Order: sequence, then C-alpha cells, then structure tokens
Amino acid sequence: MNRDKTLISANQAAILLFVFLTCSSITNIPSPLIGLAGNAAWISLLVSASLGLLLLVPVAWLARAYPGQSLIECSRAVIGTPVTLLLGCMFLSFLFDMGPSIVLDIAMFLKSSMLRETPAYWFIFPTFLVVGLSVRTGIDKLAGLFPVLMGNVMFFVFLIAALSANNFDPRQLLPIMPEGVRPMLHGTYFSFGFPFGEAVIFTMILQHAKKGGKLGPKLALGLAASLLSLAAATVVTIMVFGPIAGERKYSLFELARTVSIIDVFQRIEALIGYSLIVASFMKATLVLFAAHETLIHMIGLKKDKMLVMPMALLMSCIAMSGIDMGDASWIFQVNEVHPIWNAAFFILPVLIVFFAALLRGKKPAPAAAQKTGPGGRLP
Repeated sequence: MNRDKTLISANQAAILLFVFLTCSSITNIPSPLIGLAGNAAWISLLVSASLGLLLLVPVAWLARAYPGQSLIECSRAVIGTPVTLLLGCMFLSFLFDMGPSIVLDIAMFLKSSMLRETPAYWFIFPTFLVVGLSVRTGIDKLAGLFPVLMGNVMFFVFLIAALSANNFDPRQLLPIMPEGVRPMLHGTYFSFGFPFGEAVIFTMILQHAKKGGKLGPKLALGLAASLLSLAAATVVTIMVFGPIAGERKYSLFELARTVSIIDVFQRIEALIGYSLIVASFMKATLVLFAAHETLIHMIGLKKDKMLVMPMALLMSCIAMSGIDMGDASWIFQVNEVHPIWNAAFFILPVLIVFFAALLRGKKPAPAAAQKTGPGGRLP
C-alpha cells in the first residue's frame, strides 16, 4: 500500500456511500420512477436496492483482498495491463458521462424553475471550478465536509415533507400494481441504473479506507439508509400528487411549492433548490475524484493532482454540449440509456476483476492482519 495515502474510517466510507446514492437522487428520482412504475415505485426501489446490496459484495471483497489498491491496481495484478487499460477506459467513459450529467441537471433545473434568463455556463463552469478545487483538498476533507452538507439537505427535505403532511392522502397509494408487474420491473431497471448500480464507483474510493472496521456491513447500512430516504420521498410524492405524481418534474420542488405557512413564510421551495444544488455538487465531486483516481492509475502517476482541473474543464465542456438537449432526449438518456451503459461499462469491469480474482484463489486478508498503526495508517 502507498503509505502516503490519506485514510478515512469505515464509518466515513459508509456515510460517503449514503451521500453518493441519496444526494441528487432524492430530488430527481421520485417523478420519473413514479412515471415508470406508478404506485409500485417503492417496490422498484426495494428490488433495485437489493441488487445494489449484492453489488457491494464484490466492492467490499476487493477492498479486503487488495487493501489500499484501487480497481485499476487490482485489475492489473489479476488480469494484466492490456485488459486493465480496456476495462479502465470503459469505467472512465461512464464517469465522464455521469459527472457532466449531474451538473447539467443543475443548470436545467435552474433555467426551468428559478433563473430562466441566466446562461447555462454561469451554472456549469463555476460548479466544476468548485468541484475541482474540492477534489484537490483530498478525500479525508470531503469525508469531513459532506456529512454536514448532507445533514442540511436531509433536514430541508424532511422539513418540506413534514409541512406537507396536511396534503397527504394515503388512499393515493392504492392500487399498487393495477397494470401488473411489468411497470414495476421497468422502474427497477431505471432505479438500479440510477442510483444503486452506481455504487461500484467505490472501488476507486475504498482504497483510502482503513481496514478492520467492518467495512462491508457499514456500507450495507449506508445503502439501506439511502433506500429508506428515497422510498420515503417517493411515497410522500404519491400521497400528495396522486395520479399526476409522475408528471411533476423535480417533484420535491413542486411539493415545496404547495407549502404555505401563514402569509410571512412562502416560496420555501428555494430550500429544495438549495438542496438540489448542494447535493449535486457533492455527487459530482465524488465522480470527479473517482475519474481522477482511475486516470492516474491507468497511466501510472503518483500523487499528481495536476490533472484534476483539466478533467473538470473537460467535463464542463461535455456538459455544455448537452445544454440544448430537449426534454424528450434527456428523459430517454436518463431513463433508458444510462442504466444499460451503467451495467455494461461500469458494473461489468468490476465483476470481471472480482471473478478473475476468485479464480486466482485470492482470499481477503483477515481483519486481525489489517489493523491500523499509529496515525491511522496501515503498518
């Protein structure tokens, strides 16, 4: 292991997983998922989260079997450099699609709801500037900052949900599957691709996690907390909007617009706007961090952060190229293309490395041999 790597605890890794899976999803998932699965949307989340939990098995296994090594380093040790470069390019291509899409979503939200006359580049380039600067601070700093920001996001989301309680109609939750199981499976396909299938990004992050802290179970708890949060947001959306819930783009923002506390406290949907921006910033930061780690390990650089800002600029340009995308194209990209791209270019490389390591007979190091030494570093 590289002794110069900054380390995070298993608890911090689990919180980062919760942040990554939940942050932008909690404001973006309910509407399209309900549109696909109807009242069975929460069942789709349950099934896709179960599949995501299975994906955590190879992620945590590789972290134990190859402590302090990223997916690229594991792959190079197991299947050699040529195949590793191919798998790395596949992995990296998806990250360069996901990162710009996250920030592009911020721009599209602001232009459609709050700042209609502001050019998109005023959202995209400053966001990636902050994202790049954040990545340069290191994963340990992000692990300390993101729980605070995520706490703010979750507080505002649940505050809006609580203030909307008088609009809840539990009867809207029935019938659950009036059109059979097919819509539910379509919703599972969508919600597995975004966000639960994206959990394999942590094969590029857990190299910085200390060992011996029950990493696997804690990651599972982080995923379960994300499932509960997304399911709660989805159920609340259905109870408030009923049959038109799937048509309300940015449904939590629309939910906040229904809240009015006397004449003084109105237009509190700005809280959800803030939550979406902060949440998307956190997820984009983790994506850029993983993309940078992937690239430097593919080309063999050590501790070199010179590529962070050029990669952030490239992602900015990719995001700008999609700003004129119509709603229909964007919905097709997110609902149909993203999940299959995720499976083929993001999940598949991880599974290939995992099964190749199993065939080679590699076993995870015992927890007793992974205790950290002074200063939180591996001995």
